[in-house]
Amino acid sequence: MLIERKEYGDTDGTIGYIESIFKSGNVLKTTYFPKSNRLYIAFDRGHVYSYANITPELYAEFEREKSQGIFFHARINRNSKYPYRKEYTLYPSEVNSLKLIVKEKEIIEEDDGEE
Repeated sequence: MLIERKEYGDTDGTIGYIESIFKSGNVLKTTYFPKSNRLYIAFDRGHVYSYANITPELYAEFEREKSQGIFFHARINRNSKYPYRKEYTLYPSEVNSLKLIVKEKEIIEEDDGEE
């Protein structure tokens, strides 16, 4: 489930990239570059992989899904249309910061539901 989404503009006024944080058992964060159709996914253990040929339409579907992990495994993972490579690994503090954002959002939603 999408928790937070930020769009960052390019110098020509278009979207340069999109960063999103998810409540998911597998996917923590994505960074998507629509001009190059490249998606970076930070997984729950901190490993970051990039995937090529991800169209804006496919990324929009990915964001809308209730479970990004299920969508990822069904539509993107190991699909030869979307070549991938490991990019880097987040520091444990970075992983914990992302997980804290998700936890804080859950607390806010619980508080909103009690009113």
